[in-house]
Amino acid sequence: MGQKIQNIFSDRSSLALRAFLREPEGEWTLGRLVEEGVSLGVSSEVLNRAEKLGYIERVRKGPQSYSRLIRKDVLLKDWLNAYQFERNQKTYYFYPKEDFLKTCVSVLRKKKVSYALTLFSASRLISPYVKDGRHFLYVDVNLKDAPSFFKELESEIGLYKLVKGGNVCFAVPYYSSSVFRDSQKIKGCSAVSNLQLYLDLMTFPPAGPEEANQLILHFKKKGISFV
Repeated sequence: MGQKIQNIFSDRSSLALRAFLREPEGEWTLGRLVEEGVSLGVSSEVLNRAEKLGYIERVRKGPQSYSRLIRKDVLLKDWLNAYQFERNQKTYYFYPKEDFLKTCVSVLRKKKVSYALTLFSASRLISPYVKDGRHFLYVDVNLKDAPSFFKELESEIGLYKLVKGGNVCFAVPYYSSSVFRDSQKIKGCSAVSNLQLYLDLMTFPPAGPEEANQLILHFKKKGISFV
């Protein structure tokens, strides 16, 4: 029996959906989804739900059964309705100098803490459109360790703590199972996957959706899909 899941777009369940979107022409078996880090029970339930929602088609051939994506547009639309960048645990700072990224990455590497740029920090490395000089990055720390971790960063980097606003936003990811696993290198920096960047930008008003649409056009001119 499939394991009942409350939200098909939750952290672990979304690993299966990310697999379909990463390889939209692929034939996905339960075994392949398990290899993605999704348990057998969750994989089975995600397939059942995804079929009912019209995202996938299931081809039943006994041991050779597989599923394939058929409505990417509907899947992405529903995902945007279920997720918001605000779901991440965020900490805001002001950094007074121009070398934030270089300084921050150096400190994180020394601490052996993974990071992934997102929002305008990632998009301006690809094809900047919206003029937004703020820094947004996910950091791979546990929520319980986050307060002491950020306290150390304040002094080591030279950050000024803010309740909101500022020009630096650190986020402990809601999608902790995939943000760092699926990260990519862009111009020597670690950034989120195109899918995660799309999800973050599209749910970050007012300028995020505009930036996402420009990235779609940028990749389309190259003959490839952004998401």
